[in-house]
Amino acid sequence: MIKTDPVVVLAYGPSGIGKTVDDGYSFPRALFLAAPGALTSIERTCGYKPDSAPVLDIETAIAVMDRVAKKYKTIVVDDFSFMAEQTFAKLESKYKGFTIWSELRNIVLAFRDKSRTAGVNVVLNCWEQPPKRTMKGESVRGGPKLSGNLPESMPAMCDLVLRGVHDTKRQPWPVVYKCAADPSWIQKDRFDVASQLQNAPMNLGEILRAAGLDIERHAQYPKQEDQVKAISDTFSGDPATDGLLANQVFKGLRDKDVSFHEARWTLRDALDRAVIREGLRAAQTTFIASPGF
Repeated sequence: MIKTDPVVVLAYGPSGIGKTVDDGYSFPRALFLAAPGALTSIERTCGYKPDSAPVLDIETAIAVMDRVAKKYKTIVVDDFSFMAEQTFAKLESKYKGFTIWSELRNIVLAFRDKSRTAGVNVVLNCWEQPPKRTMKGESVRGGPKLSGNLPESMPAMCDLVLRGVHDTKRQPWPVVYKCAADPSWIQKDRFDVASQLQNAPMNLGEILRAAGLDIERHAQYPKQEDQVKAISDTFSGDPATDGLLANQVFKGLRDKDVSFHEARWTLRDALDRAVIREGLRAAQTTFIASPGF
């Protein structure tokens, strides 16, 4: 693994596309800052209850980060767009007019700066807002759903900014993270993994591992990393041809009394690791490549 400074990651996309579940799979030892009930999908899909703190607004998130940052390697903020809305609602009781927007901007930027200096990995997910035009006819890129110029200024300090989109060709999880030079959407990758793939599996953990980062696994599954590596090496990296083998491996794990949640989690990461590995190999065989892989 490559030793790096703590990273700041932002993923955005439509509500319900799977961002929270991906964070649950990717960062099982993180502290999740979220509204009550917002992490139910992690419990149901991933099979564990994450450490969490009830947080409804950005100022509270900053305060919690100050208190607990040294106890965790990663803090996940779910959902930052919702917290921004709740913060705006609180400010309405104190201020009027443009002062509300100014105060909100200051709070969001304070959170951004705190994320950069907290000494831990910070992972945010946001709702998506589409590209648009201002009243002056100027184009504005689509990105995380935030007010004013925050969709640009917030990602500016992040190491990785990905857009979650549906992709029915990718099974059994028909979603991807897009990351490409696109004048219509805010995306970036300082690690040059997702940016080489352009369409990466929705798996932040495996994307960051491919970048050389040490991403912790759930303490309940101490052998999972070795299993993922061994199983991934048997896959070609082509989802269209790996499906049958994946079903056989899954059955083999279940026959060995591996729990349903652990087996599905292990296969998910093994398949995605193979896809990322093959995608990077393909991207590095040509100088000017075709879009996607």
